[in-house]
Amino acid sequence: MTENHTTASEEAGHGSVASYIVGYVLSIILTVIAFYIVMEHMFSTMATATTLGVLAALQIIVQSVFFLHVSVSPEKRVDLVSYAFSLFVAIVIVFGTLFVMHNASYNMMSR
Repeated sequence: MTENHTTASEEAGHGSVASYIVGYVLSIILTVIAFYIVMEHMFSTMATATTLGVLAALQIIVQSVFFLHVSVSPEKRVDLVSYAFSLFVAIVIVFGTLFVMHNASYNMMSR
């Protein structure tokens, strides 16, 4: 009965308040950097798109680790595999849609 509540919640896979604060601060920093790059027109269009893509990937990693608690530990292996599969399906849907729309545009609208 003398068990500490934070110890019990950390064993259940929840993060500490400090880890949530670190994740929140990193998310805010990445968002501000992306906003600043776009508002100040720091790079060319292609470089801006590439930089925003990298910042978005970093944002996904930060939020997955600090808020979704996805890790490579053996206890969380099933969570990691299901997360990776969900990511794969999302990528297939996005790129498949772009492929179909590009081909439809090329074959029908270009003539």
